[in-house]
Amino acid sequence: MEIKTFWNIILKGIGLWLLINSLYIFPQVAITIWTSQFMQGWNSSIPELVFGVIALIVYFTIACLFLFKTTFLITKLGLEKHFTETRIDISVSTNTVLKIIVILIGGITLINSFPNFIKELFEFFQQKEILRNYPNIPWMIFQFINSLIGYILITNSTAIVKLINKQTDK
Repeated sequence: MEIKTFWNIILKGIGLWLLINSLYIFPQVAITIWTSQFMQGWNSSIPELVFGVIALIVYFTIACLFLFKTTFLITKLGLEKHFTETRIDISVSTNTVLKIIVILIGGITLINSFPNFIKELFEFFQQKEILRNYPNIPWMIFQFINSLIGYILITNSTAIVKLINKQTDK
């Protein structure tokens, strides 16, 4: 495996991790808007909404840069310089390593979010609230979606690697 291929895999893994972590912005913005609506009115939630949208755009831009423009990043950051050897002796294909990274990120996502989803669901049933009156409904939905994404990453890693490679080739 060449040094450039190694950095390609690492940067794509970081990009996928950033993309998954960008999902945490949605419930934070939703809860901020929800609470400011009742406390101070809609005028106070506009800065939070703008900041949330800007943060989301920055996250997605950086994630796409890491996922689809890895050659550009490797060149600009000079990551393949300062290596005495041009090859790393690993007999595993790039797609296999990228697939392992996708499965690991999916597993970590599932491990982090599924217990939180169960906890939120348990608290919801304990309080015997109507769904619309439950204050943590955005977090419960978020944890469910995050668990679902982790499961999808684990089970469909081959398709996700093909999608990443297809977008990189364009």
